[in-house]
Amino acid sequence: MDFIHISGSHSADCEKYSFEKIPKDIFLDTNVINIIVKYPYQIFEHEYIPIDIPVSRAKEIEALMHIFYVGQRAGWHISTSEKILEETNQTPDFDLKHDLSEYAHGLIDFYSVDRSHSRSLGRRISDSSICSALPDPSDRELLGNAIGLGCDVFCTCDHKTIISKRGFLPKLPLRILSPIEWWYHIKPWAGLWC
Repeated sequence: MDFIHISGSHSADCEKYSFEKIPKDIFLDTNVINIIVKYPYQIFEHEYIPIDIPVSRAKEIEALMHIFYVGQRAGWHISTSEKILEETNQTPDFDLKHDLSEYAHGLIDFYSVDRSHSRSLGRRISDSSICSALPDPSDRELLGNAIGLGCDVFCTCDHKTIISKRGFLPKLPLRILSPIEWWYHIKPWAGLWC
């Protein structure tokens, strides 16, 4: 009986999160990079998540662990922009700043033909009222960078000023997802790559 329930649940997940909608070009927000850099052993080595971590953060770490495990074989394209480097350079802890910058550098395609367009679009969206639902100009710029790079998902952990406001944004050529939501899209199909 449990098998039928699981099978029915899996079928419902497959219907809700179709294979065609699995994110393939993902832009990581600064806060996601921060989590990856702070918890690499949990995400990449599957070590236990410390018990003193808040539950919401622990769920984000776990989602990223699953995403990167499946992603080793799936070959998704993950990127970010130079704007992230500006944000990481504001980190007061020197060692953390170095690690964040190093990780972000690895995600930036400095030779991309879309790089200039991404920077320009980010600045224009930051200064316009198009995405004024997002109160932080830096968030608007990063969203513009992601659109300019042709990403289909902007992944963020910023629930307060981005995720909670996404319903007030105009129709965009990408989706804004948390790591947990990103994992929901992959989970029904993860077996294809494992």
